[in-house]
Amino acid sequence: NLSFDQMNFPSKGGSSPSRKTGSVKPVAILPNKINGQYIIEGLAAGFLFSLGGAGFIMLDMALERSGKSTAQTSNRSLLLLFGVIGVMVSLHVIQLFMRVKIPGYLRD
Repeated sequence: NLSFDQMNFPSKGGSSPSRKTGSVKPVAILPNKINGQYIIEGLAAGFLFSLGGAGFIMLDMALERSGKSTAQTSNRSLLLLFGVIGVMVSLHVIQLFMRVKIPGYLRD
């Protein structure tokens, strides 16, 4: 991974001209390129996948039915709430990333 970064030197982010004013605005997601990404885009996607995984772990802990439960009854509702929020936020933001990268993604 480090050797790839040294050889290809990917940029942190990009810029594109605004359609209305013509001024340059920063861009965090590299559009229309599946096999390329900015560093900040990769870090954000990695964080979102980790958030979704943590949400699934919280849901599993909240819905555990065995005798030795890791979550107390008072914490179950909080684990369930934060688990659902984590999974849903990560799902929708990753879909938003994909719609920027691939125009028309999951649309009729």
